[in-house]
Amino acid sequence: MPWLILRTFAWLGLTAFGGPAAHLAIFQRLLVGQGKWVSKEQYLKMLAAVNLIPGPNSTETAMLLGYARGGRWGLLLAGLGFIVPAALVTLALVALYQETASLPLVQGAFLGLKLAVVALIAQALGDLLPHPRQNPLTWVLALAGFGLAGLGLVEWAVVLLVGLLVMLGKATRLLSLEPLSLFWFFLLVGSTLFGSGYVLIGLMQEMVRQGWLRSDELLHALALGQVTPGPLLTTATAAGYLAAGIPGATLATLGIFLPSFGFTFLAAGLLHRLEGHPLADAFLRGASGAALGLIAWALWLLGRETLVGWAEVLVALLALGLLLARLPPLPLLGLFALGGALWRTWTGWASSVF
Repeated sequence: MPWLILRTFAWLGLTAFGGPAAHLAIFQRLLVGQGKWVSKEQYLKMLAAVNLIPGPNSTETAMLLGYARGGRWGLLLAGLGFIVPAALVTLALVALYQETASLPLVQGAFLGLKLAVVALIAQALGDLLPHPRQNPLTWVLALAGFGLAGLGLVEWAVVLLVGLLVMLGKATRLLSLEPLSLFWFFLLVGSTLFGSGYVLIGLMQEMVRQGWLRSDELLHALALGQVTPGPLLTTATAAGYLAAGIPGATLATLGIFLPSFGFTFLAAGLLHRLEGHPLADAFLRGASGAALGLIAWALWLLGRETLVGWAEVLVALLALGLLLARLPPLPLLGLFALGGALWRTWTGWASSVF
């Protein structure tokens, strides 16, 4: 069992491209449902919980899935499996990225990945949402989460607010019835960062103000966090390397991820103890619905950025069709990355010739 957990998340850490929303969609497709690691209901509670504690959402969800499968050791192995391979890949690529980022082959691969990710998130969201006639409240809660996120409310506040409102309704019914500096910097960020890894982008501006990185180096680190597999917070690995070499990369990675293990251990135990409690179930129901709204908001933002023309829309719809036909997500991402790379290379060659 421990080997299965470590192997599963090490593989996902090496192959799960696309950022937090895509990671959650891949977890849902591979590990959630009848006969798998957790049920949809358990998974939705996990999504609610990770939005209420500091740290990277997808990494903490991986830890909770590991806990559900193998207890405390499962949580630890899932976290290490998901983080370490991705950090090593990021470290290996950071020196190469500046030389290859402008190549049509690389740009095309990333475009293909983004289009496939849009379809992947849309398919996962559709699978997690119940039929409107069977459970209209979840749709209302998801729409509330989507609307609050659109108004600019931070992710943890969206989940907390909607969860508290549903719990309040339930309660009413019940009552009627440097390297070292880098380490401390990223430890503080990892201890206070709520929501997805995208929030890290604003916080890392402090590295420029401190003189650890130039603005262009920060942009390179952020780009590497986006395009490498695994947790988005391996951006810290790239930033630490650019600021202070391998010691900086190591300490930055430790600092950003260490708090997540502590918070997720606490959340896993709390979820277990509160299972079946009516008020806790009511809160988690509201928070779970809001978490679906946040996934929908992430899908909207990514689609608005990526689907810039009819060609992109058609490719994303093709990817969605393949997912609905039960093509596994990881081959899909590889297929579309390869297709995007070949397309960009061919169009670049054609424009230079003709």
